[in-house]
Amino acid sequence: MNDQPKTSRWRSAAMAFVCLVMLGAGSLTAQDDDQIFLQEEPERESRGWALGLSFGLVERGDNVIAGDQLINDDTVETYLTLALRIPFGHRHAHAGSAGFRGYIEPEIATWDGDFESDTLIGVNLIGAMPFNAVEFFVGGGIGLHMVDFDGFPAGVSDDSSDAIGLNAQFGVDISVNRSVSLFGVGRFDIVDDDRDELEGKASVGIRFRF
Repeated sequence: MNDQPKTSRWRSAAMAFVCLVMLGAGSLTAQDDDQIFLQEEPERESRGWALGLSFGLVERGDNVIAGDQLINDDTVETYLTLALRIPFGHRHAHAGSAGFRGYIEPEIATWDGDFESDTLIGVNLIGAMPFNAVEFFVGGGIGLHMVDFDGFPAGVSDDSSDAIGLNAQFGVDISVNRSVSLFGVGRFDIVDDDRDELEGKASVGIRFRF
């Protein structure tokens, strides 16, 4: 596969993530003329749960073992994620100040490549630090990867397997208003399948709070 399309897609994802970070940094110093968003604490409390939808790129491990053959498959694929954030503990300090938020995050994600597809059902533990309308977060989690190998060359049988995976992630969440925010995530997954290799992921998305 030509490396140029893969490089271009990762460059686009990186630029989108950097733009989100820059927007967040600007929001830290910007004066908010509408003080309703920052001061109506009870209304913010009622929007602690959030449903996020993101679109991103995943770079898989270099090789896939199918039968007795080793197939090079280092392509970049697109993937979708749907995740629900459920707050717990002391979620934040007073409005307009730094604090801490904890979330439990069930998720489902999927991508489909030429030789392999993966559907993930998992749960993450997220720790976030909000600064006014900007929230930086880190986290990790565990999940079940339902991996399906298909479309291999003639003579190689298709196969499927279930594997446990672990992930570590970081990102930034920027509120547009009390109900909607934009976010970017960088993430690494280790899947305990035949490859035992690290997957790199980058995505951007929208989150709806309720």
